[in-house]
Amino acid sequence: MKIASRWQPLVFAALAGLALAAFAAYDLYRERNSSVIDVEGNTRNLARLLEAHTQQILRRVEAQLALGAASIHKLPEAPEPAAASVRENLQAMLPTDRLVSALVWLAADGHIVASTLTAADEAWAKDHLQDWHARHLAQTQASGQARVTVGSLQTLREGVWRVPVGLALPAGAASRHDAAAVVALVDPEALQTVFDSVDTGTNGFVSLFLSDGWMLATAPRNESLFGRNWFDAPMFKLHLPKARVGTVQQVVVRDGTERIYSYRALEDYPLVVSVGISMTDTLADWRNRIFWDTLLLAGVCGALGLAATGMARSSGRREASERSAAEQARQAQAEITAARDEAQRSERFLRAITDKLPLRIAYLDRSLRYRFVNRAQSERLGLPREAIIGKTRQEILQHDAPAGLALAVPKVLMGQEQRVEFEDHFQDQRQVLEAYLVPDIDPSGAVQGLYVAATDMTERQAQQARLERALAERETLLREVYHRVKNNLQVIQSLLSLQRRSLPEGLARAALNDSIQRVQAMALVHEKLYQAGNLEAIALPDYTADLLRHLGEAADAGRRRITLSARIDPIEVPLQEAVPFGLLVTELVMNSLKHAFPDGRSGSIVVQLRCTPQGAQLRVQDDGCGLPAGFALDALDALDALGASMGLQLAISLAQQLGGELQADRQADPQADPQAGACFSATLGRLDGR
Repeated sequence: MKIASRWQPLVFAALAGLALAAFAAYDLYRERNSSVIDVEGNTRNLARLLEAHTQQILRRVEAQLALGAASIHKLPEAPEPAAASVRENLQAMLPTDRLVSALVWLAADGHIVASTLTAADEAWAKDHLQDWHARHLAQTQASGQARVTVGSLQTLREGVWRVPVGLALPAGAASRHDAAAVVALVDPEALQTVFDSVDTGTNGFVSLFLSDGWMLATAPRNESLFGRNWFDAPMFKLHLPKARVGTVQQVVVRDGTERIYSYRALEDYPLVVSVGISMTDTLADWRNRIFWDTLLLAGVCGALGLAATGMARSSGRREASERSAAEQARQAQAEITAARDEAQRSERFLRAITDKLPLRIAYLDRSLRYRFVNRAQSERLGLPREAIIGKTRQEILQHDAPAGLALAVPKVLMGQEQRVEFEDHFQDQRQVLEAYLVPDIDPSGAVQGLYVAATDMTERQAQQARLERALAERETLLREVYHRVKNNLQVIQSLLSLQRRSLPEGLARAALNDSIQRVQAMALVHEKLYQAGNLEAIALPDYTADLLRHLGEAADAGRRRITLSARIDPIEVPLQEAVPFGLLVTELVMNSLKHAFPDGRSGSIVVQLRCTPQGAQLRVQDDGCGLPAGFALDALDALDALGASMGLQLAISLAQQLGGELQADRQADPQADPQAGACFSATLGRLDGR
């Protein structure tokens, strides 16, 4: 049944509005999927990074356990060593970075043979470690596997938490001194610090679990979660049995929030890393896009509605005038002429609107002959509208329709709306088109034809491909540059080391040694850059910890009983700021290692970096012999008196380069307090942590 002429403009306007709405809805749908895919990739990368950090920490603990097992094997079997000697042997094996707070030897029945714990803490260990040994370590030893076993988080005493990590001894060592296993009590802050540095948005989280469901670390931190076993959660019951590594979108049991999270089960240790990002954070920008698209679509549909309403009213007046009486023929003819003119103006207005839309709009009857085309469609076919109306696509282009379009058209003629994306070739040009096909259904339900609205997607697809290739090439190039710079700096360091060996002890050898440490500080910056997921910035906490470890090893700090520690806020800085920062820390720490602890004196050096509104506050402090009387950084003779003029002058220049001024402070009177020490500080305005 044919639609009345007065309703045709309204129907066409409604269908055009529906086509625009469908196109906008599909574009929003694709953008939402793209956002979800990006977040899935981010969670996988974060989970992979946390897995690497956790394995690195546990390998360090495993190395300490291996040393403990070796020392047990080396002790003489008879006579038995004194308890004090055994304790001293354990104490000497504790690492200087305080990752492991205590070492414990366990017998085959789980009782403590020897430990570095206090008497009160050893009483706790007796209650907890014996049960853990029976459930885990004893089974590992019986199986003959030299595998490290990690326990759940335990309270050592009020406010102090430790994670037991144990290694069952082989049969040869287990027979010595009734020692069957060596256990390290690990400070959970070493794990928590890494997890706290991860940014997962407002409602995100990162967690570290044992494979039996107990939690070891989580960020944001929530103490109430550590006492609960999560083995009944979907990750352990549903996802991990299917795959050791995966990404899932679901409502998280912990707080009822829908998140995308990725999990990874560690290969070498019974641990699982989980990273979750909230769907609310993921789709925030997408929801803003909905508002603006809706506003724009409402404006266009309103314009179409006004035009269609005008045409419908005009048609009604024309029909009324045709039914007028003969005696009013001349007046009726005038009204008809006026109505015709108004209808033509309305039609031109509607055609102007469709011609200005960035869509190829057409109407085809059941025989697939064009009955309407807008300007964009006629320009695509390369013919005027008059030459197109009444012909089929095959008659105009002389070739069959693309496969995707050919499959969609029969479904539309059966009354089904279709959206199809296809490649079209015309005059040796390739185009990717996205079309929305809507059937024209009359009141009886019969399909009279179809409306088509198409848009060109060729340039958008090509631009997206170019962007993806450019990003991949840039990241590869940056990683290669950082890797080569690091290798070249290591070559320079090796050449300086060879030169140093040929020199006798003295100023020249000391100067070469200082240069080696400076080159090491710069090489470590580039090593961190190409190893990290973020190529634009370096995390100062990890970088400073590695730098202090290298400086301590070079100065033989462990043998001299000098501990080096860092307290660094989570700050990330680019390469041009990380290099002078590393050199500044190197100069100040080397100065303390050289001059603060003479005559075999022991002590500690602490490097602090705190975020303040004025910039990053750097403090390098030791508890050594202190600065000499009358010392001042602006007095060159005082610097020469220290024998460190060049190093401190370089430190002053580096502090200025980072927007600060180096200051020296004597902690106390060295004659009254032998642990007086010295402190160098500077507020570095360029290291603002943003």
